[in-house]
Amino acid sequence: MAALRSHQTFHWRLAILAVFFLVLLAALVARVFSLSIIDHRQFALAADRQHQLIEILPSRRGAIYAQDKSGQQHPLAVQQRAYTVVAVPKNIADAPYASEKLAEILGIKRAEITAKLAKEDDPYEIIARRIDEAAAERIRALGMPGVSLVEEARRSYPQEALGANLLGFISYRENEEQGEYGLEREYDGVLKGARGLFEGEKDAKGYWVALGRRILNPPVDGDSLVLTIDSNIQYKAEAELAALMERWQAEQGLALVIEPKTGRILAAAAAPSFNPNEYSRVTDYQRFRLPIVDAQYELGSVLKPITMAAALDAGAVTPKTTYEDTGAVKFGTHTIRNFDGRAYGVQTMSQVIEKSLNVGAVFAQQKLGQERFKDYLRRFGFGTATGVDFPNEVAGNIANLDAGRDIDYATAAFGQGIAVTPLQIASAIGAIANDGVRMKPYIVERIIDSAGNEEVREPVALGRAIEPTAADAITDILVATVEHSFESKAEVDGYRVAGKTGTAQIPLPSGRGYSEEYIHSFVGFAPASDPRFLAFFQLVRPQGNIFASNTLTPAFHNLAEFILAYYDVPPDAPGAR
Repeated sequence: MAALRSHQTFHWRLAILAVFFLVLLAALVARVFSLSIIDHRQFALAADRQHQLIEILPSRRGAIYAQDKSGQQHPLAVQQRAYTVVAVPKNIADAPYASEKLAEILGIKRAEITAKLAKEDDPYEIIARRIDEAAAERIRALGMPGVSLVEEARRSYPQEALGANLLGFISYRENEEQGEYGLEREYDGVLKGARGLFEGEKDAKGYWVALGRRILNPPVDGDSLVLTIDSNIQYKAEAELAALMERWQAEQGLALVIEPKTGRILAAAAAPSFNPNEYSRVTDYQRFRLPIVDAQYELGSVLKPITMAAALDAGAVTPKTTYEDTGAVKFGTHTIRNFDGRAYGVQTMSQVIEKSLNVGAVFAQQKLGQERFKDYLRRFGFGTATGVDFPNEVAGNIANLDAGRDIDYATAAFGQGIAVTPLQIASAIGAIANDGVRMKPYIVERIIDSAGNEEVREPVALGRAIEPTAADAITDILVATVEHSFESKAEVDGYRVAGKTGTAQIPLPSGRGYSEEYIHSFVGFAPASDPRFLAFFQLVRPQGNIFASNTLTPAFHNLAEFILAYYDVPPDAPGAR
């Protein structure tokens, strides 16, 4: 009986063992089926990848050029060949000698190089980046095993800070260039081009097999930009702005030069500025901006010519229309006074601008009426972006006029309570200089692709703000303002210069009332008979003088004198030779 049970137990164990091996065999068959049939493509691709050599081929970023009056191009941003110095410490026979020679060439402390060369297990130690060709040639001459040069293209700004706020700069993210701020950002997609792709075969050691399959998609280099910026005018504008900043210790300064007939921007500068070659050293990112385009201000009396031009165009007043200036005008509990608190008696509309009378500007606005005044502001471009080819343009703000309060329209008449950008006021006054037609401002004149094909930008008219007769009338008033009033320091011998200052109090942070700090502005154009340029200067919180007529008009004079001589513009003043 016991023998029978033992025999049965043996058979059960044998059966279990057989079932186990059958299950194992089935699992192996299923796995083989999965690998060979179901997952065949996935593993075939993995095997291919082990033998594939794939490399991204970078494109060359397009250059950015300014130009001069003859059309000669001047590089502002280019790609330059640079090198990274790389060491393989274990391959360097004499580390002290190598440290000494590299330190001498690279201007790096010898101890820093010695510490890097001491890492014998490190197969790739970076000694220095962005080495120029001269230093690279000296390193090559050493013929030092274990030290090599890796070539790369890097963005360079040969004029350093010139036009920095216009240009922006390039940052590097995962070894890919990225345009930051300014034109580098606005035209990043145009400038960067398209990267290429190389695909080939490699052997077990990772080396390229010359006879292997390969595909080459060549990179497409980026397009280059030729700007409307004149390098000589840009340099002069920046020099005058720097002198203003130093003289008046302002928090911020701006300079802008445009061509009224076309909208071409000839110069645009902000201070304080930066060197785009060393942008990483800047801690105040506000320096990267161009507030001419991306900031708005209450600019004060530089807006009075717009109010008067509108009233003249509508026929609400003439240059000889008079009013009784009592020095103040009331709107309920609010009283508007002239800047000096004085009463001037009977005054003409021309004298309103010449003497910069707030009460007179309110008189002209009231003659015009609310709806027509707001309509003219929009015709001149306030409350909407100009469409300039530059990032982050703001539209200004005239929304407080929508409530229809008389006091808001009265203060807007002399530039308070509404916010505009410097580019907007320059564009609006530019319309006066251009027989009443406002032009779209632009910075890029031509785009040139890698094959040499050009896309040329043409001037674009945004519409008529006022009729030519009104433009002529307000121009004559602005010329008289420079000749007979506070703006006289802006005069240039032999030329009729049109211009207007603005001294605006800065609103309190609460939005209720104004501080005792100021924004100074000046806008002017010349020669008045056939304007070649318009310039705008601004200082924020200057110290030591309250009035823009004292701070900014000499700078305008210097710049205007330079531009008129630079273009060899014939005099237009009566009796001038």
